[in-house]
Amino acid sequence: MKTPIDSPRRFLTSDGRTIYALCLEAFPRFYANVYLLDDGARRVLIDCGSVWESSNRNLVAGLASLETEYGVRIGLADLDAILITHGHMDHFGGLQFVRQHTAAPVGVHVLDRPILAHYEERVVVASQQLRVFLRRCGLSPQSQDGLMRMYSAPKSLYHSIEVEFLLAEGEPVLVPDGRGGAFDLGIEVIHVPGHCPGQVCLRIDDVMLTADHVLARTTPHQAPESITLNTGLGHYLDSLVKIAALPAPRVALGGHEQEIADGPGRAREIVGVHHERLAKIFDFCVEPRTTTEISRSLFGDLKGYNVLLGLEEAGAHVEYLHQRGKLVAANLEDLERDDSAVVRYRAR
Repeated sequence: MKTPIDSPRRFLTSDGRTIYALCLEAFPRFYANVYLLDDGARRVLIDCGSVWESSNRNLVAGLASLETEYGVRIGLADLDAILITHGHMDHFGGLQFVRQHTAAPVGVHVLDRPILAHYEERVVVASQQLRVFLRRCGLSPQSQDGLMRMYSAPKSLYHSIEVEFLLAEGEPVLVPDGRGGAFDLGIEVIHVPGHCPGQVCLRIDDVMLTADHVLARTTPHQAPESITLNTGLGHYLDSLVKIAALPAPRVALGGHEQEIADGPGRAREIVGVHHERLAKIFDFCVEPRTTTEISRSLFGDLKGYNVLLGLEEAGAHVEYLHQRGKLVAANLEDLERDDSAVVRYRAR
């Protein structure tokens, strides 16, 4: 994610459709992939980068590079539809820029629709839940305030944008045509909650776009379901098993990093990583531990925004073990007296 990959790249599906991959600098020194599907009749942008200026600039330049590299001229004004794989800022934040250049309808899974269409409400609710989580982690009030400021800072750059149609597993992707009808994109939707409530993978013939569900090198970030419903490690592991059991695509294309030759195999690898992490936490909690202590045991002393990411990742694993009775709160008396007290977990 911190290293750009070759862009543009071109992939041909078994049915002769073309998928162009563009790499954007979604945030400073943090890169994301967007995809353009061209089937000869329709042009569909799949994800659109972040609200950051560099991301928007890269998107325009990437589309322009298709003419130089492949002799194909496609601009934002030529789009027939926009699909968003999940409601994280590095994948949908560019919508407000894209919307200045096209009226192509936007589609997303229903569980991520509020993130796009009721964004301001979503930020307030998620921030409140995050504040509760951080209080219980064992951080100082000053550290909590600092992490909340970092979390909130980029959120003010985006505003709500209407969603015109929904992506649903087992149903065709029908895009409104503006005349009371709709056209079918011929894309299979697979709902894989965990990393995000409405995260979807998209199968286009023998190619699968795995977004941030399965990545080539990185194990995608997890956060507790106590912050956002339908996230959490339990949902994510179930979704990985689901993807691993499907017929293998010829190639899988992630929301970051390079293509994946063996998508189901990589999904199984990620499951293994998380089970190893769960075992480490269980062993570490032979003595009562806070989520902050557990995060440091897994990831060391992190800096900046990575502190929040490490806490959320640790918190998702702690939540998974606690839900299944593997960890218990060792300081019930403290929690009875003060519902915002720091929780200390012990293995049982």
